[in-house]
Amino acid sequence: MPQTISLCMITKNEEKYLEQCLNSVKDIVDEVVIVDTGSTDKTKEIAKKFKAKIFDLKWNDNFSEARNESLKHATKEWILVLDADETLDNSAKDKIKEDIEKDNVDAFSMPQLNYTNEYIKHPDFVPINNAKFKGYFTAYIARLFRRSKDTYYKFYVHEIVEYSIIKSNKKIEILDVPIHHYQELKGLDHVQKKQQYYMLLLAKNISDYPEYAVNYDHMAVMYHTYEKNIQKAVDYVKKAIGLEPMNIDYRLHLSCLLNEVGDYGQSMDCLKEAIKIKEDERIYRLLGLTYYKLKKYDESVESYEKALRIGTPLKGTIMQYIKNIKEKMNKNTVSYSFSTN
Repeated sequence: MPQTISLCMITKNEEKYLEQCLNSVKDIVDEVVIVDTGSTDKTKEIAKKFKAKIFDLKWNDNFSEARNESLKHATKEWILVLDADETLDNSAKDKIKEDIEKDNVDAFSMPQLNYTNEYIKHPDFVPINNAKFKGYFTAYIARLFRRSKDTYYKFYVHEIVEYSIIKSNKKIEILDVPIHHYQELKGLDHVQKKQQYYMLLLAKNISDYPEYAVNYDHMAVMYHTYEKNIQKAVDYVKKAIGLEPMNIDYRLHLSCLLNEVGDYGQSMDCLKEAIKIKEDERIYRLLGLTYYKLKKYDESVESYEKALRIGTPLKGTIMQYIKNIKEKMNKNTVSYSFSTN
């Protein structure tokens, strides 16, 4: 028998986005489970059109509690988790149906494409030609997993299911089916207000789960992007690195922050430490940028070319950077030759 899927969601006042989300999965999932935390708009009416099972839950400042409540009501073999401001890519149906038939995999980490006009300095930012967004950055998140009592979410905010999956010695694979995330369509005022609330919950994360580096990294994002306090952001990323020194994502984050304040020496040191851990095209992209700011154009070109050799989603952009740098080098050479005559 083919494997079946429950879509599990938590909602509150999502009438503008929910239908688009549910339409993107209606041919993939076998049931829709929604835990609603106090909607006063037409969210529930829209959900009922898709024959969703709707359960009310009093909000308790705990996203994991709401997520885990939705998991309790799922009845199918697999669980797919989405938010209302997300849609599943059109390529999803065949890929998902095929991959959940694997016997030796318990969960799939999927690329979440976060469309943005705000996070253009993110190390994974990819520019696009789009009327609404300047580009996106990608985060890989476990969003499809086998239903099990051993699989559950933790943390008050930026809730994560991966830790419980790993703790149970279950296998996670990457499933290349994009989840499109359109949070900024709700308006920057909404995003700003939400992030202020998230900071309070992140403080609880750090207080109750001080051993998890990811919470410090998330707090660094908040201080940088919304509080405009880069020094605080740097301090929090350094705490994340201290807890997980082999995680290059935190080192990349720190390098970006140091670049922004003009501390190119420390930024360079951070990237060189990352290279010792893992070869990654993102490191060479940031090295290219840092060398460029230091006016070390040969080293900048060399670094960008290494990123190209490894393989980068920004191939066109990087090639243009290299062209621009070489043109600048040629102009400087011509200028110098004239000045010596």
